Amino acid sequence: MGAYLLVPAPFLELSPQNIERSEIAGRLLIRRFEGTSSTRLEVQTVLWALEDYQNGVKSPGLEKIQIYSDSQCVAGLLRRRIGLEINGLPGQSTNRPLKNISLYRKFYEFYNEMGFEVIKVAGHSRSCSHNTIHRIFSIVDKEVRKALKGWMRELSNQ
Repeated sequence: MGAYLLVPAPFLELSPQNIERSEIAGRLLIRRFEGTSSTRLEVQTVLWALEDYQNGVKSPGLEKIQIYSDSQCVAGLLRRRIGLEINGLPGQSTNRPLKNISLYRKFYEFYNEMGFEVIKVAGHSRSCSHNTIHRIFSIVDKEVRKALKGWMRELSNQ
């Protein structure tokens, strides 16, 4: 399951205790991806969100896009870009083209068009240390897990 949430920048200025689960759940878009891996899913989800944004699923107040992700892969793609492109995008250990090369190229195309920022978020932090971003991530995580459990029940009933 992949999910994304579009919120205007002022939303991120709310204090964590003022963020309601229902407000996040109402804005959250969740999609089932099949035949993927965890790393691939993380990039696919970002690409899905960027495609939707580009195609008009915009939220008021979103001028500069900031992508918050707990994915090491997504957070590192911009930093790794030059090395990946200079070396023709080979894998480090195999020196063969990376499995997800087409996704990485699409990510870089979006970056060239939109100039977004990627911000790494520590995933699964203790609730007592939650700032606004962590509070949102916690709610998103719970909603996605709930959707995944529903899908798993659906599969077991077939």
